[in-house]
Amino acid sequence: MRVILPLAPILGLIASVSYNELLCHVSATDADGGDGNDAGGVDGGSCENHDSDENTNADKTLPWWKDKDMELWDMWEMLGCEEYWETPPPIHDEAAWAYMRGAYIGAVGPENSSIGILPGSDEYGFNNTASGPLFGSGFKPGTIEVRMVEGKGRAIHATTLFKKGEMVWSDHFAACFEDGMLYRKFLASIPAHFACDIFEWAYSGPSYGVCVDLDEGALVNHAAATEANRQHWEMDESAPNVGYDREVKMHVAMVDIQPGDELLIDYRSFATVDAWELLGLGKWEYNGLKNG
Repeated sequence: MRVILPLAPILGLIASVSYNELLCHVSATDADGGDGNDAGGVDGGSCENHDSDENTNADKTLPWWKDKDMELWDMWEMLGCEEYWETPPPIHDEAAWAYMRGAYIGAVGPENSSIGILPGSDEYGFNNTASGPLFGSGFKPGTIEVRMVEGKGRAIHATTLFKKGEMVWSDHFAACFEDGMLYRKFLASIPAHFACDIFEWAYSGPSYGVCVDLDEGALVNHAAATEANRQHWEMDESAPNVGYDREVKMHVAMVDIQPGDELLIDYRSFATVDAWELLGLGKWEYNGLKNG
């Protein structure tokens, strides 16, 4: 049974309560239909009454996200991501995306948030200005749908014709972290199944740190533009049909994209594997993941 929670109380909590209170709330209310147990065991008792006498020394034990030795693989194992990926992942609705965006803003602070609507983006039909940073999508309404594809999982397919050079997607819902500890803090503040998705979607680069698209753009799959960029897990030799136009700062169609076509982009055009280590997060190399 899918449970849709009212967002206002949750997003209010993100802005007003402590980390431990928020994590306790998340573990009890799980925003995407889970049983509420995903995050509760992560913090080692974050739902205890920290004001009680028997917990006077609780502050002497750091939460796991403050552990500088906690690297990507450690978090993957601690959060149970191996088990999560044994079954097909969910297709997230708008409430789930808004929840993750709110958690991100709560983790880094509004003043440090990279999520923002590009001025003039509504001129291209995105219609996001009025909805603010929590709601909406980087895709124009009615232009794409998420489908489950055997061997790939979630994938984005066009529902309309995109002419070559036409705007396809804006990444103004990209959540970026210049600090590895803030990235860990964000992962600790959301249910484990969301965090396991983030591991799959996030990418790194020396000029921007770690970023993750908190909208359907995260589900655009990889296709190598060159043989050097081809990954061992690619199922075929598909070519990317979406690329980044630096002049307009949006992703555009590289060729005519027909309704029903899957949207594909070359991850190596913007992601660098080794940049994870620069933030003290270790490496994804040799683990069979999508390295970005």
